[in-house]
Amino acid sequence: MKKLLFSVILCCSLQSLFAHALWIETVTTGKIGQPQEVKVFLGEYADNQRDSIQNWFSNMTAFTLYLVTPDGQKEALTVVPDGNHFKATFTPKVAGTHVLSIDHTVQAVYGESKIHYYALGLVKVNGSLKGTDNVQAYTDFALLANHSKAPKLHQPEKVQLSYKKAVPAAGEVTVQSPEGWAKKFKTGQQGDITFSPAWPGRYMLEGTYTEATSGQHEGKDFKSVWHCVTYCMDVAK
Repeated sequence: MKKLLFSVILCCSLQSLFAHALWIETVTTGKIGQPQEVKVFLGEYADNQRDSIQNWFSNMTAFTLYLVTPDGQKEALTVVPDGNHFKATFTPKVAGTHVLSIDHTVQAVYGESKIHYYALGLVKVNGSLKGTDNVQAYTDFALLANHSKAPKLHQPEKVQLSYKKAVPAAGEVTVQSPEGWAKKFKTGQQGDITFSPAWPGRYMLEGTYTEATSGQHEGKDFKSVWHCVTYCMDVAK
């Protein structure tokens, strides 16, 4: 009975943990010389749940937020705690797409799985798309979207998962809307899914992939690596 109870508790805690995501929120357009604010959250987006920083699990507060400029220069931004999120600022010096990224491995092993979180954010400065390719070049696990046009209501949006510049096996993408609606899609042969936004506002896209690999992490055995990447997409009316 004790073993059964422990298994149930472990299963519930793992489901809760795997439901969580780390994501970046920022205004997706900017101008040269104007400060840009960035926020990093952990929680369940569709449920509008953003965990208080003091409740972030394992070493999640030890993440590093990077900025990649259009010419490929990468720097770590200073983040400070602010209630239920961390915040940072940067001031663009050139036109082009500035990529914000997080690549963080959870210190603890859960249910024989190593957990690897990624988060992406893009800021198009002065309307320039220069530097968009840096998303895939500087991030092992990425969600790729068409940034040449603004997402619109009821218009198909195609996004693609990329793991080390290749298509991950059996990937999934969960689309979470600003209204709380969420749907999980299995990716196609090219690692892609297509959805049509039904409401205006900010959507959080969450791509996941379980890598069949084993080893040791922080002195503990693991039998798989669970990868999770997020990207927020703003849909106009």
